[in-house]
Amino acid sequence: MQVSSPDVIGRKEELGTLDSALAGARTGRGGAVFLVADAGLGKSRLVRECITLAGDRGMAVLRGRATQAGATVPFRPLTEALFSIVRSGAVPDDPDLAPYRPALGRLIPEWRAGVPYEGDDSLVVLAESVLRLLSVVGRDRGALICLGDLQDCDAETMSIVEYLVDNLADQPVLLLASTRSAPSPALSLAQSSARHRVAQLLELGPLTDDQVDELAAACLGVDAGELPEGVARWLRQSADGNPFVVEELLRGGIATGALARTDTGWRMVENVPRDMPSTVASSVNDRARRLGPQWHRALQAAAIIGRRFPLAALQRVSGLTDDELHALVRAGTEAQLLEPSYSSPDWCTFCHTWTAEALASGVLPAERRALAAAAATAVESLFPELPDELCQLAARLRLATGDEPSAGMLYATAGRRALSAGAAASAERLLDRALELIPAHSHATARAEVLESLLYALTEAGDVEQALRRGADLYGSTLLAPEQRAELLTRLAWVCVVGGHWDKAAEQVALARRLLATCTAPSRLAPLDVVEAHLLTLAGSQGDDQATRAEELALRAVRTAEEVPLPATACQGRQVLALLARRHSFDDADVHLRHMFATADAHGLPIWRLRAQIRLATNELMRTGEAEQILLARQAAFALGAVTAGAQADATVAMQQVLFCEFAQAESLADKLWETTTRMHQESESQFCLVIKIAAQAHQGRREAMRVVLAEFRAHGGEQSFHAPVVFGHRAICALLGEDRPGAEAEMARVREWERTHPTIYYQSGRYGLGVLLEVLAGRAGRELLVETCAAPAAQLRWNLQFVLAAEAVLLGREKDAAAASARMADAQVAATPFPMGRHLVLRLVAEAALADGWGEPVDWLRAAEQHFHGVDVAAIAGACRAMLRKAGVRVMQRRTGIGAVPQQLAGRGVTAREFEVLTLLGERRANPEIAKLLFISPRTVEKHVASLLGKLGSADRRELSELVAELYL
Repeated sequence: MQVSSPDVIGRKEELGTLDSALAGARTGRGGAVFLVADAGLGKSRLVRECITLAGDRGMAVLRGRATQAGATVPFRPLTEALFSIVRSGAVPDDPDLAPYRPALGRLIPEWRAGVPYEGDDSLVVLAESVLRLLSVVGRDRGALICLGDLQDCDAETMSIVEYLVDNLADQPVLLLASTRSAPSPALSLAQSSARHRVAQLLELGPLTDDQVDELAAACLGVDAGELPEGVARWLRQSADGNPFVVEELLRGGIATGALARTDTGWRMVENVPRDMPSTVASSVNDRARRLGPQWHRALQAAAIIGRRFPLAALQRVSGLTDDELHALVRAGTEAQLLEPSYSSPDWCTFCHTWTAEALASGVLPAERRALAAAAATAVESLFPELPDELCQLAARLRLATGDEPSAGMLYATAGRRALSAGAAASAERLLDRALELIPAHSHATARAEVLESLLYALTEAGDVEQALRRGADLYGSTLLAPEQRAELLTRLAWVCVVGGHWDKAAEQVALARRLLATCTAPSRLAPLDVVEAHLLTLAGSQGDDQATRAEELALRAVRTAEEVPLPATACQGRQVLALLARRHSFDDADVHLRHMFATADAHGLPIWRLRAQIRLATNELMRTGEAEQILLARQAAFALGAVTAGAQADATVAMQQVLFCEFAQAESLADKLWETTTRMHQESESQFCLVIKIAAQAHQGRREAMRVVLAEFRAHGGEQSFHAPVVFGHRAICALLGEDRPGAEAEMARVREWERTHPTIYYQSGRYGLGVLLEVLAGRAGRELLVETCAAPAAQLRWNLQFVLAAEAVLLGREKDAAAASARMADAQVAATPFPMGRHLVLRLVAEAALADGWGEPVDWLRAAEQHFHGVDVAAIAGACRAMLRKAGVRVMQRRTGIGAVPQQLAGRGVTAREFEVLTLLGERRANPEIAKLLFISPRTVEKHVASLLGKLGSADRRELSELVAELYL
């Protein structure tokens, strides 16, 4: 008899919470709910009810569960969940998802297209990919993803779950996760997420006595009032409010005759012990025995294998035929002992953890060891490669037989596989377990190899501190040869370089050098040379000595690596050589990058090939202003699944869009990048998104809007980052558009000071372009600075070139060579063709000098500049152009912003457009002379406007006028 309640008893409040959460996900207000409870209290039942509610709403449903495998299986719950939706064909072919499909191939084999994933191996990228997939699946209908038994979950899956919890608030997705109430990472996440109000926590307690009665009546198909008092008292005393135990006791009572149905209803039978079966274990075993001795023994063998077991292994251990095996699964399912696995048809699962534990508890220790040995042999013979979780299953079974060395070797194999799959944290756990089990005295070599793999896992996981501690132990160890230890220390040094830990990188390089002191094999030295070259280039002051040393090391490494070959080392070396070559020639840098591309292509290193392609495209973009190559590189990045590299290409494109005056496109792309990079905690990339937005406002002369973004930039530590000089350069542009020449010159001075003490990262910050023109215009520099600047390859980058050529034109004009000056100015305008704002800014700046020195066509230049800046509503510089035209004797039509720009409450009091301009500047606490300069009127006229405003607005003084402006913009 099936004994279960058709209704959920005692969980009305929890069901209401889940119903509301589903409704929120349907409208794009997703989130996460954690179900926390001890075994048997109803987590699984609530999950099933939630799935039913979601299905009734037409929502997409994904479901996965972690398993007890002795050690965790990376990504298993997510893989199972994503299988359920992908195999149903419910994933649309959405272009927004395309860049993330390669990364998702780590979880969905059908999306691998037979090619190993070679993109970003960051768990953050994978987490973002899962989030994007869920968002696409849930678009227009909502999605529910259920992840169960997270107390048994691997660290990688927990990282992704944490990422989802933090980022589902504005997605059409509800995450429902369940875990036991015993301490675990999953429980910690549930509790911390609830404290921070990014998830809801539902903790299930035991049922009350009345709820136990209600549940029992529902299971027996009667009204609660019809439940005999003896039955109710028996269940209240024995079940402790646990729904699973209630149902098990009822099943056992009916099966043993202690509970019988009569014509008048259910009753407890006299002379039959009412506590039979007194425990869940005896209830489960009694039910299994009733299937027959053969089935009972087979189920016990299955329980020894684990709650989830491969049917083929069970068949080999139990000796069942195919028909008998299928009959066992059917009988076990009908008896509510087993659940067939629809996601993995060759596996089966016990209905509950207690079910497997109860059956295993009836097996004597000696028989348990024998069954475990037979099961391990069966698994290893049936699946010689031991794929996926079978390797850990075999390890756990060998451990159950007492064979610790064999178990340790299997855990080591599983750990190496997890590492190759990008699951570094799981690999670390498995390899640590292997070290515990493999004896040092008889398996020294094997332990050394495991230790080596563990160190790789730690570096891949980014646990630099732990890796360094292990590395310190390794340095003095005799388990590995000095060359092997040096190789691992070199890898540690590279991790430190990538992470910006310069001092620690230098320490590892020094230790590795000592170990290789007597080594003459170039192939051993090349990887270390490359790391040290990067360290000298990125962390040093870039003085001539350091740069020369870095170049020598990199060249030596590249020659060796290309001969051996060591393709990855060769690519690393070419990368640093290209960076060093930029100081002398971007063409030389491209030569190294093309070598890097060819090496990566020849040896099947797609990520290194992509890195070369992006750097080549970036150089081309800066040289010519042509974006075709960077767009192709971006496309290649997303095709490969290199999301981080694709985002870097996007950032380059967005910054160039600012220079092209495509401000809306640039800010839209920057906003998308900001959303992704902040979600993925990519601090430097997020800072650069703000740099793009600062530049967009600066190049439109929007000083106040720029200041708002600047404040956010400072809050994110931007002024201490490598992005600082480019921000100074764009602030100089904004100052010039506001006719604040001293302010622009001060910003250029900050750029020069920064780059004096820091390695040059940005070549378009102004030092090699705008700054030179400003120095020449101010009369502080002449041919010497120009010659020095032109000797730098950065001066030939197209954005810089327009300013450098204009500076030379000004000098030629001062030297009274009008024809040469005009020709050079024409060259500057050709260079400035892609940059509308830059081109007209040069016209405005150079026209002043041309008027003074009598060369060129300054009137035409000023007219063009005035028309452009008036058209884009940059009033200060447009007004300056009109003022200079008048000074040159040219009649200029007055242009003013219309009365429609004046707020209604001010216009109603008679405030004019000009008075509103004055009032706005008063709000910025500007003095009369400064206002006069900005509006190109006399200080006396400003005084008249201020007096008029005081009268019209009833203000007592300038302070009240300033406060009025502040109120207008609240």
